[in-house]
Amino acid sequence: MKSNFQQGDGLTPRLLFLLSGCLEETIQTVFSLKKGKWLIVTNRNKWFFKRYASLAQLKKQIQLSRFLLDNGFRQVIPFHSVGPIKFENQFFAIMPYIQPAKKPFSFRTSGEREEALQLLSLFHRQTEKLPEGIAAGFPKFDQTGKWSKRLAAFQSEFAELARCFPSAVLDNYAEMGKWCLDRLSNGEQDRETAALIHGDVAAHNFFRSSEDVLYLIDFDLAARAPGLFDYVQWTHRVLPLVGWKLEKVLEHQAVSRHAQQRNWLLYTLFPADVFRECRRWLYAPLKEKPAAYKHAYELTVQPFMQRLHFFRKWKEEWERRYG
Repeated sequence: MKSNFQQGDGLTPRLLFLLSGCLEETIQTVFSLKKGKWLIVTNRNKWFFKRYASLAQLKKQIQLSRFLLDNGFRQVIPFHSVGPIKFENQFFAIMPYIQPAKKPFSFRTSGEREEALQLLSLFHRQTEKLPEGIAAGFPKFDQTGKWSKRLAAFQSEFAELARCFPSAVLDNYAEMGKWCLDRLSNGEQDRETAALIHGDVAAHNFFRSSEDVLYLIDFDLAARAPGLFDYVQWTHRVLPLVGWKLEKVLEHQAVSRHAQQRNWLLYTLFPADVFRECRRWLYAPLKEKPAAYKHAYELTVQPFMQRLHFFRKWKEEWERRYG
């Protein structure tokens, strides 16, 4: 059997023997895709094999996948019926390996962005009907609480960050975050139908197959919340690609229909990506630190003046509307 995996990553010959028995197929080749994710080639098929953080996490994702498929949402990849697979207190699942398109999906074109939003909207319409027995397995999402902790961490790590980033830039981002959170904490609650949000609306979680089908994948961070929060994440991902021109984002109806809500601009203006990536750099393993720093710097410092202009413009608009 050919392979390029590291046994220290959890994929041992004993586990492969177990997997071969579950599939009733002979494993010929193993390719490590990412940590905890492998391509398994057998004498009959290609499979995607993934490790999950817990049995509970895996079971709720299997339930969600079955519900979506049973209700006509075909853009999710099904789990193989032999899962979950337990091995030495680790939990795994098998899915069919789908050949990717030659060009990876991205948010760089308006057409791709609209395609992703339509798929998200369809997902939310289905998950609004999710039975309570399945929905209860997913955590409730608390955006303000999460961001309050992220800002507090950023402020507590300020001195260490200021050794490698301009302190004036960091100060401004902290002030942006505080301004948004002060108004979110004192404002009205979001009044939308609760659904299940994906929770990680990055382009790499939209998978285009070689047959030009777009799938929504990786529901590890799914949570109970209004769909609004997925569109907030999408907006944060897209704004750097459109030069921080919010008008370009609002061309998409799935987003613009939320824009008149009092909290929407506050969510949009909060610099969550800066706080996240600075913290990721601080705690990255030593060998990953150079790449993590480059990414954080490009996100935080290089576009700072552009982001500051964006923040001031739309802060003024929020104050004009809501005082």
